[in-house]
Amino acid sequence: MNNFISAKQIIAFSIWCFTSAPFIAYGNNTENAQNNAEVLTLNSPQAVTGKYETDAQAVLAYIASSQQLSAQLPSFMVESNQAIKKHKGALPSAYALRLAKALSEAHDLRDGLFKQALTHRSALYRVDDDISDNERVEEIVIAMSAAVTLFENSKTMHQAFDKNPLLKNKLNEGYPEFGIPEGFYDSSTMRSNNTEYRKAFTDAVRYFADNREAIEAEINRSSTSIQSLYQHIAKSPMLTGFKGANVFKRIAILPFKAANGVIDVSGRSLNHAKFTSSKIVGNTMGAVRWRAGKLKDDAQVFQTMLSQLQPGDILLEKTPFTLTDKSIPGHFGHVAVYVGSTAQLKELGLLEQAIVQKNLAKIEQGHSVVEALRSGVQLNKLQAFMNVDDVAVLRPKNLSIEDQRQTVTLALGNLGKKYDFNFDVNTTDKIVCSELVYIVYPQVDFETKNVLGSFSITPDDIAQRAGSNEADPLEVVLFAHDGKLVCEQQSPNKHEGIVLYERLVKSAEKTNANNASGVQRAAFSGFL
Repeated sequence: MNNFISAKQIIAFSIWCFTSAPFIAYGNNTENAQNNAEVLTLNSPQAVTGKYETDAQAVLAYIASSQQLSAQLPSFMVESNQAIKKHKGALPSAYALRLAKALSEAHDLRDGLFKQALTHRSALYRVDDDISDNERVEEIVIAMSAAVTLFENSKTMHQAFDKNPLLKNKLNEGYPEFGIPEGFYDSSTMRSNNTEYRKAFTDAVRYFADNREAIEAEINRSSTSIQSLYQHIAKSPMLTGFKGANVFKRIAILPFKAANGVIDVSGRSLNHAKFTSSKIVGNTMGAVRWRAGKLKDDAQVFQTMLSQLQPGDILLEKTPFTLTDKSIPGHFGHVAVYVGSTAQLKELGLLEQAIVQKNLAKIEQGHSVVEALRSGVQLNKLQAFMNVDDVAVLRPKNLSIEDQRQTVTLALGNLGKKYDFNFDVNTTDKIVCSELVYIVYPQVDFETKNVLGSFSITPDDIAQRAGSNEADPLEVVLFAHDGKLVCEQQSPNKHEGIVLYERLVKSAEKTNANNASGVQRAAFSGFL
């Protein structure tokens, strides 16, 4: 696996998007709301207004609104329960209307908080030079504070409504007059109970612990709004039990220390390290390998592949000896496109195409695999790709020569694009490995998943479109498993190899289908 990580893994795609809609937010009573409001008044003489100040202030406003709703909740619960008792089990319309209006406000808060969490979630993953250390810290703080608020909102809602079936059911009703869809409460339950999101947050906390000194400096150089959001994170009960969580509380007191001249942060910076020293950052995870791939130096499998590969073929791989592979949902963790050798491109009539000429020097040197890695979309050698235990070659059925030419030119046309840390197939200026296949094969109706606002596709989603079923749009040309060739075009045991392939790939498909749908599906929530 080169660059694929899920929610079960270190810092998943939805690292910040923990839960669902807030009904009434952080804190359980007016006193807590007032205490939290005090947190949002910190200042540091060294603070400066950053690039994301508008978003930071927006999250602060969402927090304040959540606290106002929270302050209203206890009295509403007492009054509504008294009214229900007085009316022998019926909820008077006046209280139903109050509940609907509060739900409408909470619905808007949820959407606003999710937008901020989703917008800034990618900062932790980025490896390009277009983001400064201070910008990275600010984005992470904004995303985490939004996630913390969402989590606490959901927790408070459940504490208030779980023992009141009538009011709980009202939270699931749709209110079209207020623009509220059905299932508000249930969607909150499904997301807030998702252990994978909690695991992701744990990894984020460890990331902050690993980079504490560097983050201290950046927090002190940030605006009052960023410092306030950091304080909000530090005071959240959500951090209880998370290893390394004390780092938030330690850094949270820095504005006071800086103001008193106790800490000198003027000369401290990350020196463009981009936090890659962190044990949690995904950029380092793929490098953690405890052995080489079983197919790395297998000349027989390599030559067999070369004899059967055609331009446009899809390459899937699995690397169970890497740290990143251990928690990936499904079987395959990375996918790429083979564009062919010089001779094959000449036979296709593509050798004189401008995009081929542009990359011809590398193709002549054996670079024939287009793949999207964290550092961007590259043209690499097949030998480098083969440092794996499993590899599969897939090919669309009934592919015309013109379709094949289009696939190759589209693949080469994506070279140089940056990695899509938002994992959204609806954006094509940046892509991930599986999005590359999605783009270059418009003839194939690939399935995508709506994961917290982004439509995403995984390597296994691609792998599941191949098999023995005649309706499958892709065919398995070759499959090597655990270092052994088990299926190839000329093999008399091809059927047995296909059976094994389907057992490994399509069993995961059934599991995912049984586990979830829509917003509750968490088998895929991100990769690096």
